[in-house]
This record gives sequence, C-alpha cells and structure tokens, in this order.
Amino acid sequence: MFLNPNGLKFLGIDSLLFSLSFISSAQAETCTSLNIIGASGTSAKKTVSPFSTLVTNNNWNTDFAVPSEQSFSRFVATIVPEKRADYDLELNLKYSNETSDRSYKKGNVGVTFGHLLHLVGIPRPNSEPYQVNVFVGGLNAIGNTYTVSVEGCF
Repeated sequence: MFLNPNGLKFLGIDSLLFSLSFISSAQAETCTSLNIIGASGTSAKKTVSPFSTLVTNNNWNTDFAVPSEQSFSRFVATIVPEKRADYDLELNLKYSNETSDRSYKKGNVGVTFGHLLHLVGIPRPNSEPYQVNVFVGGLNAIGNTYTVSVEGCF
C-alpha cells in the first residue's frame, strides 16, 4: 500500500496484478498427454491417405490410451495442419462396455496452417473412457499432412 498526497491508502497496482496472477494460476487445470495405441509417443504426424477400398485401409483414425489410474474431466485433441485443407473430423470416447460417445463430428472443416484446432470431449458422469479416437481425413484432405495429439485434463 502507499499513501497519496491526501493521506489516503491505496493498494498498489503491482500487488493487485500479483494477486490476480496467483488466483488464475491456482485455477489452472492440469493436463496429461495420452500415449498413442500401437506406436510410441504422444503425437502422430500423418499424411491423409486415400479412402478405404476392399483391399486397402485408410489412416484416418488415431487411438490414444487413457490411463486407468486417472479420472479426467475432459479430453482435448489438438490438430496442427502443415498447410490449408478441408478435413472431416471426429472425436470419440470409447468405454469398456463396448459403447462410445461421439463428442465432435463435422465434415469439410477448413483448417489453416499456423492455427491449432482443438476438439473437446467430456466423459459420461461416473464413467471413464479407456480410449480416445481422433478421426482426421476426408476426400478433400487426401495428401495433406498434420500432427495430432490428445490430453486428458482435470
């Protein structure tokens, strides 16, 4: 605090900013990067393959394992494109009873280089998914490269 020429006490701006900074950092959520299933690491760099045929598969799905010892309040998939493209996107939460929830689904989403795209999924009350599936593909996106990762947050 300081005194102004009239003898009144004021809280200093520095003290106020420090207090606000402390409050916002105390409320920040904690997130954990999820591991990719069938590969090592927490992110995958992919180039969208042509669509599936009777003899070939596409690479439009990436699955991430949810640790069973943690309970997350939301999942955030981050997609980072290498250039502008229109993608078909989905975020699915898979549960151990063989059901899943589609948290996001949209076709021909224009994604621009340098802009991150975040897809958010909220798990069912009192139930934890074991896997997060991120679908990135579409006919308009064939040949385009992106990086995908998922975090569980609480």
